[in-house]
Amino acid sequence: MHKEYRAEWVAAGYDQRMGSAEVVRPPGNDFVRAYYLTSAEYAISNIALGRIKVSRFSDLNDPFELLALRGSKRHVRDFGRLLRDEYDKSTGLLCFSKNWISPPLWSHYALRHRGICLGFDISRATLADVVYAEERVLPDKSWPPPDMISQDLRSKLATTKFQQWAYEAETRMIFPLDSALREGGLFFKEFAPDLSLAEVILGPLCDIPLAGLRSLVGAVQPRAVVFRSRLAWNSFSVVPMESTVNW
Repeated sequence: MHKEYRAEWVAAGYDQRMGSAEVVRPPGNDFVRAYYLTSAEYAISNIALGRIKVSRFSDLNDPFELLALRGSKRHVRDFGRLLRDEYDKSTGLLCFSKNWISPPLWSHYALRHRGICLGFDISRATLADVVYAEERVLPDKSWPPPDMISQDLRSKLATTKFQQWAYEAETRMIFPLDSALREGGLFFKEFAPDLSLAEVILGPLCDIPLAGLRSLVGAVQPRAVVFRSRLAWNSFSVVPMESTVNW
């Protein structure tokens, strides 16, 4: 493990406890390393096909997505639902975590630690961090708006979640749905220079053969690193399995 790399990650603005900080160096200033956890089956499909399935806000786990506006009056409640309907028709998103060490992340999104985490270098300009709040968003004094709400308020509603979701450390790529690849009723975002595969991390209970996965990843992105993770010995964290880090 390269302990000296951790200082580079911290200097670049990442968490001191960054999971990959002693495995690889951080990306350049124009990019952010972010992580997508899923089942082994979907991860292998994503790697082989070079793409990720696009979500819509109504697909997400949080029932308050786009409904963070505070108010008991009917027109406020109706506005949130209308906004979600509008976004579902026009807007897609990819949800990433800024770190991968949280056990609940692996439990909730990676098939109870049997799945795989994909680390991407993503253009910084395309990402919006989620803000975790104790209280819902108050409408401004001009509410209801005469024609349409401001883009600032739209962005705020699209990135505000309750504080108890903070363990996800989420950052989002939000984009027009018509810019994604469509197959049947599903949409996909293809790997590209602004969404480049950099790491593949097998969960602590993932039984996929490491050599075979390295071969698959090498054919798609030769510079990506592939390694297993394990449960930490001295903290409630998931960490790299040192013996599987391939130099």
